[in-house]
Amino acid sequence: MVDISSLQNITRFKSIVIQCHDIPDADAICSGFALQCWLRSVGSDATLVYSGNAQITKPSLLMLLDMLDIELHYVEELPSETDLLITVDCQRGAGNVRTLALSEGAEFAVLDHHYCEIEEGPNVIIRSTLASCATLIWDMLVKEGFQLDRRVATALYYGLFTDTNGLSELNHPLDRDLAELAVDNGLIRRLKDAAITVEELDIIGIAMSRRIMRQDIGIFRADPCDANLLGFTSDIARQVAQIDCCLVYSRQKFGLKLSVRSSAREYMASEFAAFLCEGAGSGGGNLDKAGGFISLDKITELRPGLEPEEYLMLRVEEYLEYYDLIYSGDNDVDFAAMPLFRKLPYPVGYADCSDIFPPKTKITIRTLEGDVDTVTDDDICLMIGIQGEVYPIKRDRLNRSYNLVDEPYREEREYTPVILNRITGERKEILPFARVCVPTDSKLVRAKRLTKAAKVFTVWDTDKYYQGNVGDFLVANDDDHDDCYIVRSDIFEKTYEGAET
Repeated sequence: MVDISSLQNITRFKSIVIQCHDIPDADAICSGFALQCWLRSVGSDATLVYSGNAQITKPSLLMLLDMLDIELHYVEELPSETDLLITVDCQRGAGNVRTLALSEGAEFAVLDHHYCEIEEGPNVIIRSTLASCATLIWDMLVKEGFQLDRRVATALYYGLFTDTNGLSELNHPLDRDLAELAVDNGLIRRLKDAAITVEELDIIGIAMSRRIMRQDIGIFRADPCDANLLGFTSDIARQVAQIDCCLVYSRQKFGLKLSVRSSAREYMASEFAAFLCEGAGSGGGNLDKAGGFISLDKITELRPGLEPEEYLMLRVEEYLEYYDLIYSGDNDVDFAAMPLFRKLPYPVGYADCSDIFPPKTKITIRTLEGDVDTVTDDDICLMIGIQGEVYPIKRDRLNRSYNLVDEPYREEREYTPVILNRITGERKEILPFARVCVPTDSKLVRAKRLTKAAKVFTVWDTDKYYQGNVGDFLVANDDDHDDCYIVRSDIFEKTYEGAET
């Protein structure tokens, strides 16, 4: 069995075939193409194929194949000499890919980002936290030291673009990193402009006529269609004055595909999509654009007898009743009545903003929890918590609440937080600038465990809320109740202890 965790292990095979799923989309094609290009760069080769009951007819995909000179072959069976088959953006034996017969002694491997449908092993890499297979392939190629040329970078970018409703469903930091590659923007624009047919235009029109309102959320049902079409539809719906947030969905073979758009700060599109899909699929994105997928099988398992559309409407209703809204400096929360807590002397990290980029630079702090936008200043530092979470802190508060230690902070996490210059696009990792600090006894907060989920708008970012779930803690600094925020339950319990008043 081939171990595909290192791509170098596949170069020993003489005849490699890369198979996309049936009627492949751009993510499958571009992922397979990038892998093929890497193999050629190291002196190997592979044939890129797909099978199934129909061949590609979508205009944008035909243009993609032509303009990037991608050799994709439709086949009914594998070449007899094939000794390694790699399925990309799909899993051999799953329902969306024809299982082509392998000759005796031949091996297979899987590279995918969907939910796992087959037995995992060293030959199967499935990273369902990623928004596209292109992200998985890109990450593996970077680890191999492959220098992507403009053609390969454009292909991978477009794979991510199409699988995330035009980059509206970016969730994992690696997805957001891939979205910043230097690509052929002219080609991307041409592919975007060839994205829909007249028939698909009719689907958009019909969906617009099927409007349901739940408070200020507009809900639209589209006929089965390409995921990008849902994005086009929701982009139109969000422009309606009476709609603060819109949800467009269509029923696919295996579930409901969703597209979400938001125009109001009280609805973060990524969080709304994630709520709708929780426990039954996956959803994510960014502040104003997001999407997701809900499995029909999961709906049947969770709510037997309930139709998929009924389940979706129920989730919308639950969402509207689920949260309290808390605005820093403008709320009726009695923080003074909350218990007092002291931060434990657990070493964490900090970095001076102005050491990373010059003062007054607009930056994005990229972490697993999401992006935080701020502006560098000599008076602002960045804290790095025990789970790798990053957040701004005023220098005077840092000096009052922490003992600064002249030692590098080097705690590695799943994803090393990076800082992006929002103007130039330059990116820097935070750890090379980080030092150790230890909380003092004077770091006191007021806190209580949430009994109802909350959206908290902090003093640092009034345009975005931070979500607190039941069991998490609503926290405010004891000397400044306007500075309130959410601390996850597991982090709070590790880093705080009760303090006597």
